[in-house]
Amino acid sequence: MHRTRKWLAATAALSFAALAVAACGSDDGDSGSGGDTSAYRIALVLKPLDNTYFGAMEKGASEEAKKAGVELTTVAAASVTDDSGQANKLNSLVSSGYDCYIVNPTSGTNLLRPLVPVSKDGKPIVNIDLPISADAAKTNGVTVTTYIGTDNETAGATAGEAMLEVVPSGKVAAIGGLAADPGSLARIKGFKDKVAGKLDVFQTVAADADRLKAKNAAAAIIRGNPDVKGFFTVSGDMSLGIQEAVTQAGKQGQIAVIGIDGTEDQIKNIQSGGMPAAVEQFPYLMGAQGVQACLAARDSKSVPAELPTPVLVVTKENAAEALASFPAPPESFRYDNPLG
Repeated sequence: MHRTRKWLAATAALSFAALAVAACGSDDGDSGSGGDTSAYRIALVLKPLDNTYFGAMEKGASEEAKKAGVELTTVAAASVTDDSGQANKLNSLVSSGYDCYIVNPTSGTNLLRPLVPVSKDGKPIVNIDLPISADAAKTNGVTVTTYIGTDNETAGATAGEAMLEVVPSGKVAAIGGLAADPGSLARIKGFKDKVAGKLDVFQTVAADADRLKAKNAAAAIIRGNPDVKGFFTVSGDMSLGIQEAVTQAGKQGQIAVIGIDGTEDQIKNIQSGGMPAAVEQFPYLMGAQGVQACLAARDSKSVPAELPTPVLVVTKENAAEALASFPAPPESFRYDNPLG
């Protein structure tokens, strides 16, 4: 999904005179930058930072805040299901009175209560990655300024295009995450819509976003369907498990595995000749653009209600470049940034 403007160029338009920023951290995953109390103060609420995906979000936001000379304080949930713990940490930040709040909730509703006073005060709320429930937000009187994240159907369709490059016809299977997860379902829908009439997606299973479960599911499918030509999956970890099943079945080079996420391990696997491709998301950009959205709101600039972050198909040809810049996009990657 190459576009017309290098993302790095967009950051310059949002920069202003630098203010002194000092970083600090704590054992529970909280980190902050302090200094002049007159600085524009941004609160960032994430899922666990020991997860590389969410760690990349923090890195993108932190680097963008440093460039702009604004204060950024980050808190993180203890786990991806730590609904109340994450809400309590946000509530503490709200009590301290930040100027803008960037939130990646653990669920669609867990942060609504502490965001009510934020919305009443008219402060910007930037929602990244996992969407806040629109219906619940409306019921609670919470106004989200913008949503920034991957368009899951587009990501699935991009994976479909990549699959058709290596498997123009034949049978493929899809392995999703949690059975009712909206993001997983949207990615599978995008993939199926793109390959409809060209590939036979003969089986779709849920593997709970678990690498071992995905491996076992793929192994069973291969045993029962020796003519399967490819697997699409919605996550990076699951793609690695599926690739293990393919290799152990002696089908390396005969069965293509293409997954979304584009983790470092996925890209290394592609570089070594394993999977033919992956669709790389950019959580780094979600964090960076979250800060850019806060600054745009501060400066009374237009902020889109939704800002889909781009994806990139990584193959063996561009894997080295993708790894060199990871988790940021490669230098050659270009896309339109409405915040620029």
